[in-house]
Amino acid sequence: MRVIKRLLCFLTALAFSLPLFCENVHAAVSFSPDFDVYSEAALLINLDTNDVMYQKNADKQMVPASLTKIMTAVLLLEQYRNDVAALSTTYVSGGYECFDELYMTGASTADIRRGEMVSYKDLLYALMLRSACEAANIIAVNIGGSLSGFAEMMNLKAKQLGMNDTHFTNAHGLFWENHYTTANDLAKLTIYAMSLPLFYEIACTEVYEMEETEYHEARSISHTNVMMSKGNGGEYYYEYVKGIKTGTLDEAGRCLISTAYKDGYRYLLITLGAPQQDENGNNVMYNMIDHKNIYEWAFNTFEYTTVISGTEEIAEVGVEYGDGVDYVIVRPSEEYSRIWSRRVPTDSVHRSITLSENVIAPVSEGDVLGKMELQYGGETLATIDLIATKGVQRSKQKEMIAIAQSFIGSEQFFKAVRWSLAFIIIYTLLVIILKIVFARINKKRARLYSPPRSTPRKGGW
Repeated sequence: MRVIKRLLCFLTALAFSLPLFCENVHAAVSFSPDFDVYSEAALLINLDTNDVMYQKNADKQMVPASLTKIMTAVLLLEQYRNDVAALSTTYVSGGYECFDELYMTGASTADIRRGEMVSYKDLLYALMLRSACEAANIIAVNIGGSLSGFAEMMNLKAKQLGMNDTHFTNAHGLFWENHYTTANDLAKLTIYAMSLPLFYEIACTEVYEMEETEYHEARSISHTNVMMSKGNGGEYYYEYVKGIKTGTLDEAGRCLISTAYKDGYRYLLITLGAPQQDENGNNVMYNMIDHKNIYEWAFNTFEYTTVISGTEEIAEVGVEYGDGVDYVIVRPSEEYSRIWSRRVPTDSVHRSITLSENVIAPVSEGDVLGKMELQYGGETLATIDLIATKGVQRSKQKEMIAIAQSFIGSEQFFKAVRWSLAFIIIYTLLVIILKIVFARINKKRARLYSPPRSTPRKGGW
């Protein structure tokens, strides 16, 4: 039965993921802050445009610690995406396999006991808020049939999301060999997770009350990202931050994924590998310091900017056979706008323009007559079609003159001349030959038909 259940879960996950659409992140260009970032890897994405605004070692494979639990939540939520209410009414528990590996490891838990019946909803909150490792294993066993079976599902989903530099070996993120990911891959995972019902709501909840069980009375749990807590966050509190997941291991350092919203701008920030202590051995949340600093820099630096207008006249394109004109002006087919640094003038964006050649009238307004590539810092921002601003009619007179001019001097022209000369020469020779022939015929005919000459008789008549 366990094998069958595991297979069914695997196939269900596959079926849900086949039509998967994951937002494309635009990694064309990024900017650098004027301060040190403690984390070894970082990635800042504007969620409104999917533009990468800052990155540091974003493709470096690193230990994700409890950020792993985002994938665990994803696989459970996919099972109930069409019936999220059932998460509150479906109760499961875990046996020895869910707890044995956690003893003596110092793993974070929500004090869920072996055999304790807990709803999937409460397991999700325990997983995302308290980073409960036993909640991860209980989900894994009940969804995947076994811990190893669930790990296989995690890697399948990672592959479907395009997380090509990622491999999972467990559901909770404790350090195991061959368990790694990157900031870029975590961005793909988190953006997809936020598209699933309940994920963002759960991941951004500051305090949640788990319901009473046979082992516990109703109790409250708090999010480990204290940046959200005005009362408990202290110097790390940042009013614009929401969620999503913390993670800390000796092998991983301090990790954090969060979002922030201010003045109409939304950002997602992923950091990995921040130090756990300062030079004096004091525990410091350098991951949260990074998030606060990077968000403040982003909100103070970036704004939505028109890099190029859709009405700007870019160049002239020559047009042959045009009626009254021999060129047409082209403009961008669309406006190009994006989040841009206030400190970088838009005229520093290089325009690489390619125009069509040998354009022949008629030309209609809107015809594509070239392309413009926008580049900054050696990277391509966008490629935009250049279109005609007005139409150009064809001139019949110019067309005929051009055709005549193109014929004179062409191979066809010289071939015609050669054939004409040959014809004239042959004709002349034939005329000459015929004249000679007819002259000889006439001369011969004259000799044959002329009367004999009379001669006088001797002695007279």
